[in-house]
Amino acid sequence: IFWQLLIFSLPFIIYIHSLKNNFMFGDDETIILNNVFLKNWKYFPKFFTENFFAGSGTLTDFWRPLQLIIYSLIAHTAGIKPWAFHLSSILFHSLCGVFIFIIFYKLMYKNAKPAIIALMVLIWSVHPNHTEDLAGVSGLGSPSYLFWMLLGLFSFLIFEEKKKWYFYIICLTSFIFALFSKESAVIFPGLLLGMHITAIKTGLFHKISIKDYLYRHFVFWLVALFYIIARLTFLNFSNTLNFYNQSNIFTQNLHYRLFTLFTVFTHGLRIIIFPCGINPERSWLVFTSFFSLNVVLSFLILAIISTVAIISWRKNPIFSFGIFWFFFSYLPMSNIVAQINAVVCDHWFYAPSVGIFLSITSLFLLIKNNLYQKVLLVFLGVVIMAFSIRTFSLLPHWNNSESYFRFVLAREPYSVRGWNNLAMCLSDRGEANDAIQCYLRAIKLSDVYAQTHNNLANEYLNLKRYDLAEKE
Repeated sequence: IFWQLLIFSLPFIIYIHSLKNNFMFGDDETIILNNVFLKNWKYFPKFFTENFFAGSGTLTDFWRPLQLIIYSLIAHTAGIKPWAFHLSSILFHSLCGVFIFIIFYKLMYKNAKPAIIALMVLIWSVHPNHTEDLAGVSGLGSPSYLFWMLLGLFSFLIFEEKKKWYFYIICLTSFIFALFSKESAVIFPGLLLGMHITAIKTGLFHKISIKDYLYRHFVFWLVALFYIIARLTFLNFSNTLNFYNQSNIFTQNLHYRLFTLFTVFTHGLRIIIFPCGINPERSWLVFTSFFSLNVVLSFLILAIISTVAIISWRKNPIFSFGIFWFFFSYLPMSNIVAQINAVVCDHWFYAPSVGIFLSITSLFLLIKNNLYQKVLLVFLGVVIMAFSIRTFSLLPHWNNSESYFRFVLAREPYSVRGWNNLAMCLSDRGEANDAIQCYLRAIKLSDVYAQTHNNLANEYLNLKRYDLAEKE
């Protein structure tokens, strides 16, 4: 109980500072501020029939009714206040940490050392890479879908242990709630099957026949299949499999996407283990040749990790399952089947990172020497402190739109969107001359957005520079 309370409480202590962060341009406006669905329960049926942004008159292929329900509950109880939306994300994140600890502990029951497992989960809980999902107002998607998946995995473990069918119903319901929270939850049946096989391999449960596997898991795959069909048909609001809505070298060439994915995976491993240079709007090259140095090195690293995982299956199946979790849970964001709205985002590794922490924890539990264990505990404590300080230092960057886009531009100086949005922030503050310079910078980088010229013209009009306004 002590460890679970600590795991639940520490994220609140770290992220309490983010409760004063404000709404920002972009998703906060579309999902919350301009969303009429949140203000009147008469729109409740539309949560399930319309796209996620429909309440603000915008089209997207996201479909997340449970997020809308939670946001509506917040709007009707606390009002449209940033702190209430932040609080919901932090609550789900803290609960995720608790369930990760319980699942880790159950899977590693033979060598379970609560202190090591708890400290590893604490490191995950305060990891700097989670800042984007928790410091922003509308970041509920990742912690909520992961929470429901973890509750489902936990319920299945209890079902297998006690053979009480209501735990199976909870597991299935949790999967459906996860799908209603974020599209990435479609991979849940694979994680559930992998965990079940791993639990049997470790001796947690008795061996069962293929028929019994089918009996337990078939319904989850059936739900996933129905969900996919629904998203490709009557819940396909624009183009579920291609957010770009136009052809380019990335969408037209599967092998380019695969080469690029190799580099994305190694990038994910790096920021999970060494979270330096966190970037919420990272640009990424599309690699068109396997023989690019980055692609070759990434492929070799991934091949080594995969080989070690396969070899380890016999003696350390937990390690193998953790690697499987990392790769498999990233599939919805991989751009292999569905081409989504970016090549990579750092926060996409929120759920996949659990697998890496599971694998590393399983290795640490192999340490038997008491002295080495004490040294390890001290080391993990230092990491928790360092990560907590780093995460706390990142929170002010999400305080408002201006601080956020200055943070982005410090890492992505060629971001047209960044310069345009910073200009809008400066314009709102009445700093027209500085706003004009930012608009000009955006146009110089890529003169393809008519809105930037329109915004620039308005700034010139405010300064009574009618000649320059007319040119725009």
